[in-house]
Amino acid sequence: MTQAPKHKPVGKRTGRNADVAKADLIQSARREFAEKGFALAGIEAIAEPTGLNKKMIYHYFGSKEGLYIAVLEEAYVGIREMEESLGLDELAPLDAIQKLVEATWDYYVANPAFLALVNQENLMRATYLKKSGVVKMRTSTLLNRVQSVLDRGVADGTIRSGIDPMQLNHSIAALGFYYLNNRFTNAELYSFDHMAADALATRRAFNVDFIMTYVMAHPDKPKPEK
Repeated sequence: MTQAPKHKPVGKRTGRNADVAKADLIQSARREFAEKGFALAGIEAIAEPTGLNKKMIYHYFGSKEGLYIAVLEEAYVGIREMEESLGLDELAPLDAIQKLVEATWDYYVANPAFLALVNQENLMRATYLKKSGVVKMRTSTLLNRVQSVLDRGVADGTIRSGIDPMQLNHSIAALGFYYLNNRFTNAELYSFDHMAADALATRRAFNVDFIMTYVMAHPDKPKPEK
């Protein structure tokens, strides 16, 4: 059975500058917060694998809350940077949508901690995400990029008109998030190994087919006049 990769423990390094030390603490904190949630995550448990004194958490982040917000920002910015690296603006509209669907799924599979953090922050009604303006700004950039792809597709007749970029983004995310977030309960309900390599490949193909069928223009309808 193929499982999503787990984060490796942070190695104890000496002579670190501030940026490296903060990155090590965020990596360790990501694992701790993803496994235990904000309330149960321990400062000492975060600091110990890095070889840093727990006082350094307060030095760099001000508080446990400040560290948690930094972890959330790193998680969300990570997926936004992945999306920005896809070069969607240079691809044909349908190719761009397909690449976004595939890359989103691949990112979720490779980053289970991201799903756990998003799930926990929703349980807390986005209490800490509200304190960050970084994530909201980066998400607006994504929506603008998706809107541009949709507009180009409508113009060349490959994508149907009237698609809301936010709703499309929700649907792309939901197809992957539900499957992976509920893999344990659904494994019991369906007696099916949702994380087997062939199961993951099948789900990836289903997500692509589902979204592409939705966005494609109907072939029997005339293309818009230029």
